[in-house]
Amino acid sequence: MSDLDPTEVVASFDSASVLHAATVAALNGRPFPHLGSSVLAGVAVRAASRLPWSVLRSVYTRIGASEGINAKRLGDVNLAAVAASFADRYPERRYPAVLLGSSNGALTHLSAAMQVPWLPDTVLVPVARVGDTDRPDQALEFGRSVAPALLDRNPDIVLHHMHDQLQDVLMAERMSYFRVKWRRLPDEYAAFVQKHLAPGGTVVVINDNSTWPVTQVGPRHVFQAGGRGGTQPEEYLARPHTPGPDVEATESEWGLDPNFRDDVGTWCDQHGYRYAEIGYVGPQAPAAAVATVMRDWYRARGEPTNRLVVPCFILGDPWLTICTAAVPFWIHFAVQPALQALQEYLGKAEPYRDVNVFLFEHGTSSPGIATPQDFQSVVHRHGAAVHFDGLDAERFPHDIGTLGRYGRVFDQLPRARHPWSPLPVNEALRGLSAAGLSVTTSC
Repeated sequence: MSDLDPTEVVASFDSASVLHAATVAALNGRPFPHLGSSVLAGVAVRAASRLPWSVLRSVYTRIGASEGINAKRLGDVNLAAVAASFADRYPERRYPAVLLGSSNGALTHLSAAMQVPWLPDTVLVPVARVGDTDRPDQALEFGRSVAPALLDRNPDIVLHHMHDQLQDVLMAERMSYFRVKWRRLPDEYAAFVQKHLAPGGTVVVINDNSTWPVTQVGPRHVFQAGGRGGTQPEEYLARPHTPGPDVEATESEWGLDPNFRDDVGTWCDQHGYRYAEIGYVGPQAPAAAVATVMRDWYRARGEPTNRLVVPCFILGDPWLTICTAAVPFWIHFAVQPALQALQEYLGKAEPYRDVNVFLFEHGTSSPGIATPQDFQSVVHRHGAAVHFDGLDAERFPHDIGTLGRYGRVFDQLPRARHPWSPLPVNEALRGLSAAGLSVTTSC
């Protein structure tokens, strides 16, 4: 049997795949409506959203679960081909920098502003499995039984099997989340850097130092109960049938494998490339710094900088955000910790006039969720008008139609007054450092 096509291996709804696609669109000068899917898909989502939730829930679950690959074919997953498919989608030109590493929506917007590519270290391989979402112990045993074929075929990866029965309950009914992380720089990424990095350019590693208590299943295989959102690790671990952790490991979705970072640094030294690293803890951490850098960039070219947009998870459009001179404050999910981060940013920033909020809805009122009313209260508290265009607040968190509407909202925002050229990479790195992020560079 032949290898699976790379497009069939990686989930299309994941942070890495969608944020990568959004970056590709921005580097091609294109908007990013309905998560990069076809116009017809956007129409279908909007139409389906009118169904009663009792019906739509099943449709939503089955459509998502249809992406799960047969566990018997895990030995046909070639992650080198997946790396090549990520690299091959960018425009054929030279870039002043190449970003590698953790997924982060805020830094995706910065990448679009700099007009430089980003290649992820972590991807989600969804595996078909029907099971009891409240039995993470059974999910672990399933992973133990089927993962060896994937690991044997791909010796350069670590498997972080994540099971989140609170935030991902609909998907977890019919699939397992196998998040894989490269431990070394894939050859396909190295070839991309060598071909496309401009002379004197910089390799920038995005290093989210997030960790999570996990259960060690094998030498390159851990099981993670829960994920970053509105619930703390200890609350997941206290739930019945949850395997006890025995080690702290890189967080499955957002964290960067430290071996990958070290390997990239060594490779840059060996090949004479300038190396930089953006370090932080947790996906929400860069949002305020990126918003500050982007606002300063807009202001320097004469834009009013009085509109804030709040993209959420994979719901956003980096290209149109720049074309409208809207300042992005990305939130990783519609959860209380992200809402608190937005409140802290608004409390320190020069006041905004308008705030457009886009909330990704995963179909369940999970613990720690932040509602449209919560966001409205925070925005009003800081004197701005809040806009939820494209979102039906009464149906939250079940209004999946917003996936097909958010693009039209971005398209209707007032355009920037002045033409622009890409944000210089060194200026962006200095700005992130000045705004409080850890930025290190080496020649």
